[in-house]
This record gives sequence, structure tokens and C-alpha cells, in this order.
Amino acid sequence: MALPHHPFGTELNQATVTEMLAQHTSWEDKYRQLILWGKRLPTFTDAQKQTASQVHGCESAVWFLHQAEGDTHYFAADSNARIVKGLLAIVLACVHGQHGNAIHTLDIDRIFQQAGLAHHLSESRTNGLHAIIEYIHQVTR
Repeated sequence: MALPHHPFGTELNQATVTEMLAQHTSWEDKYRQLILWGKRLPTFTDAQKQTASQVHGCESAVWFLHQAEGDTHYFAADSNARIVKGLLAIVLACVHGQHGNAIHTLDIDRIFQQAGLAHHLSESRTNGLHAIIEYIHQVTR
């Protein structure tokens, strides 16, 4: 099954999303940007949700599809929560189309700090984000 198309990791990469979020000074503006990015992620069909891996440890439902071509990894993700879809967009911008080594050395906490998001995320959202990264590490080993 082909992955649904999205712009994260291709048109919008880690540097782009970090820079765009850093330009927003208020949490409300950052939140709006996250929601807009989340809207750019395709919604999985029921069939895709059946074949996708559901990430456990997230408060909201999160599904991932993964494909590898050699050591290059491609992802698509969906969630039933708007803000989580926005957070997934950032994660995808950092990992989609990357080699396993780059993914395993990724410091997602630092990225969210640089973007000015880390202190706005609840403990449960942060734990969910770490569960997502752990899932990505597992499938890219």
C-alpha cells in the first residue's frame, strides 16, 4: 500500500518548521500554525487504520504507516486530535525520508525547545510524543 502524500519531510523539513514556529511569539500563534499543519496531513481511511500501527502511550489515538527503501524511511501519520496532528506534522518533517542513523540521533526534545513548544505541552502530551519517537525508533532498527 502506498503511503498517503503529505508535505512534511519534503516541502517542509525540520529546519523550516522550527524556523516558522520560532517566528511566532505567542502560544496562540504557534497553536494556530500547528492546527494548520495538522490539516495538511491526510486523514487515514478505515482500511489504512486497519493496516497502520497504532501507537500506544498516547492520550489520543495515533496511527502510523511506515515504508523503508533500504535505509531510507518514509512515514505517514494520523490522529483523532487536531493538536496531535500538528505535533505529528513536526515529527514527520524531521523523520520522513531520513536514514535510520539520522532518525536515531534526532533530539526531539531539543527541536520542541527551539520551536518554543516544549513548555506549552502537558506531561501527557510530552509522554505521548516520546511514545511516538520510541515507535519510530523501533520500526527503523
